[in-house]
Amino acid sequence: MPSKAKGVLELHNEAIIVDMLNSSLLCREYFEKLSSAGVTAINYTVAMNHSFRETVMRLLDLQDLIDENKDIATFVTSAREILEAKKEGKVGIIAGFQNIAPLEGDLRFLRIYENLGVRIIQLSYHFRNIAADGCKERTDSGLSEWGVELVKELNRLNILIDLAHVGRKSVLEAIELSRDPVIASHCNPRNILDVYQNKTDEEIMALAEKGGVIGVTAFPRMLCRDPDRNCTIERVLDCIDYVVNLVGVNHVGIGLDFAEGWAEFPVTRRVLIKIDGRIYTWPKELRTITDLPNLTKGLIERGYSEGEIKKILGLNFLRVFREVVGE
Repeated sequence: MPSKAKGVLELHNEAIIVDMLNSSLLCREYFEKLSSAGVTAINYTVAMNHSFRETVMRLLDLQDLIDENKDIATFVTSAREILEAKKEGKVGIIAGFQNIAPLEGDLRFLRIYENLGVRIIQLSYHFRNIAADGCKERTDSGLSEWGVELVKELNRLNILIDLAHVGRKSVLEAIELSRDPVIASHCNPRNILDVYQNKTDEEIMALAEKGGVIGVTAFPRMLCRDPDRNCTIERVLDCIDYVVNLVGVNHVGIGLDFAEGWAEFPVTRRVLIKIDGRIYTWPKELRTITDLPNLTKGLIERGYSEGEIKKILGLNFLRVFREVVGE
């Protein structure tokens, strides 16, 4: 346990903190919220079911937004740039996809996206695509031949593979096939809550054996059976404890899956309801990204050492990002 002389905020502010999935509406105000929360970098969802043109425009818009706020935000494409963001007191934005629709079935598009700064790509969302089954799909068919080639090309281009929403068999096949470690950016153990997106012990152990990291999430549907009544930060900590006990502290991170701002505007609110079925309230004591120090406090109270806490908050992800994407 950290010494009493080192308080929660001191430890929190020292740590490199990476939120492995954040889809909030970005603007200067949200950059400021991330900064005040002590966040070093986020895996930001640029695209999911978007076309090639839409995705390129979104990437250009993101780069413009960051350029307009370069005193507080920075575009991250390497491990070194995460460290630089921490040193400079800026929030690093890693561009990621939550589906492969932006490829439009052409693996060559990956080269374009890599040149535009995309560093994380999830193989599928809830349902089957041309590469893999999603975690909500009725069947569990594994990778297609095209999916096999996709994994190889992602490895070749040093793009980090995300398996959070991917179906069980596709997860296991992708892990076995991949040259590099992979992540599951935002999900929880299925033995904590048996819902389709959460991962089985078999998946978590395979991911860890490959050297990867699972980002424990605060998304209510993946955390609590009745998210309106019993969803607290303690459940998030329970999920972290479970993964640590199963595969060790080197293979767990945080992927809180905040979508702040979406519910405030009619257009984005409709999109959110279409994706998730409803508007959720995040767990007590972790309602918003600025509550993040409460998670550090909880880890201290659970008996984790200073080094272990820093691994969970970001160093584990940084290790994998460095190994896959590069220094």
